[in-house]
Amino acid sequence: MGERFFRNFDWLILLPVLLLIGFGLLTLYSVGHIPDELKDTFQAEESLYFKKQLIWAAVGLVVMAFAMLMPFRYYEATAVLFYVVGLLLLIAVLLLEPTKRANRWIVIGGFQFQPSEFMKIAVIFLLARFLADKRSNPNSLRVVIISLVIILVPFLLIVKQPDLGTSLVFLALVFPILYWRGLRAGTLILLLSPIISAFLTIYSERGPKKDEYPFALLAFFLLILVIAYQRRRHIFQSIVLVGMNLGVMLTVPGLWDRLQVYQQKRIMAFLRPESDILGTGWQVYQSKVAIGSGGFMGKKFLHGTQKLLAFLPERHSDFVYSVLSEELGFIGALTILILFAVFIIRGLNLATKVKNRFASIAVVGVCSYFAFHVIVNVGMTIGLAPVTGLPLPFVSYGGSSMIVSCFFVGVLLNFSARFYEY
Repeated sequence: MGERFFRNFDWLILLPVLLLIGFGLLTLYSVGHIPDELKDTFQAEESLYFKKQLIWAAVGLVVMAFAMLMPFRYYEATAVLFYVVGLLLLIAVLLLEPTKRANRWIVIGGFQFQPSEFMKIAVIFLLARFLADKRSNPNSLRVVIISLVIILVPFLLIVKQPDLGTSLVFLALVFPILYWRGLRAGTLILLLSPIISAFLTIYSERGPKKDEYPFALLAFFLLILVIAYQRRRHIFQSIVLVGMNLGVMLTVPGLWDRLQVYQQKRIMAFLRPESDILGTGWQVYQSKVAIGSGGFMGKKFLHGTQKLLAFLPERHSDFVYSVLSEELGFIGALTILILFAVFIIRGLNLATKVKNRFASIAVVGVCSYFAFHVIVNVGMTIGLAPVTGLPLPFVSYGGSSMIVSCFFVGVLLNFSARFYEY
């Protein structure tokens, strides 16, 4: 059994992750490397990021080994328990005193734990367990509603913290998982279209040319009507499609006013970053400057000027990719993306190979988790996504993110080594 386990071990999953952790540690070392003449412009803890992340990486590798060696049927058996514990932690964190104006962390001694990260594991396992049942037809309204409820409960609790960026991860998980399980394209459109309607409604209300952009919203609604007409044989779905989108268009303006001011500013900075470069658009502007100034080969390790002059905010977490791109250039930035691509594609290949249905669905959920984080984090550094605070897995500073990401890698290695088990 042990020999067969290691014979099936997938090094193309592990090696990119180890390299990404290495790149992350080097970048954090660079962030903390402060010349004496500039130390007054930096916070004291920035010099500790590398040492702390080194500890988190070591803990993460231990967690990865544990997740890899644990029989994967335990994950399916304990999925409900994971989910209930996760919900209790999310409720508990709302009852604690806010930290940095938000209820996101549970602090025990000197240790900070973010329950929303743990909840990502619980949601993936519970969705995989529920949809692995042969009776769970993904095109059934009952199954779709239950799947949405599974993600909406933690989604709403995390929005309450408030942490809009993390909450969006749960929405990004459910659609690929349902599609992989067999959700029809028409039903997928039905579920995704309200999100597009919401975005276009905000753009119409708050965009740079208010007299122009309502036409985009109108065009999309006309497209919805055309799709509903073409699918008129499925009259119930057509009515729901039109009703959901119309409802979103009418209610989003009111929901917008309920968002926190900083959340509104982040969204508007994404829609029109050039309108307030010295305010809400400052982060993205400086990030673009850092990435662009890196050129093809970069300014070399430890020599990034945007980082050294402290122009780039959150350079250890949200914008760590900008620091890396400035110092290692296009080559280094592309290398990071290639490593993530190899890792994620290898994971999706595993989903087609593994024989256990729970494992196959869980693999898609894990790959969706990593893909969403990478797309959003890299996207916000170049102005193609709003600043949400999502970390770049294995690279950004953060203990909870590192441990959860390493746990997911261990799960993938576990499924890979036991792909033949039903």
